[in-house]
Amino acid sequence: MTAAHRDRVLELAPGHLKKTFLLSEAARLASRDDVESIADLAALRPQLALHERPDVADPIGQSPEVFAVVGAEIAELLPPILELCRRPAAGASD
Repeated sequence: MTAAHRDRVLELAPGHLKKTFLLSEAARLASRDDVESIADLAALRPQLALHERPDVADPIGQSPEVFAVVGAEIAELLPPILELCRRPAAGASD
């Protein structure tokens, strides 16, 4: 998702910034040891510099090679986000 995509989503659903992230933002923030929830991602987002939230290119209309490059980039970004999703919610019982 590019920043332009996120901005369009927020035009359609204003007030949902706390739940809408660039993949690069979410990945970088989810990698932190002190993050336990999406709310934590939203709270920490202002600490990211612009260069720490690059867009993932939109491959629509591009060659299969571009799709492969973008797919590899997405695959690199997903592990910390998936790990965050696997963590039990703070205060949840077993």
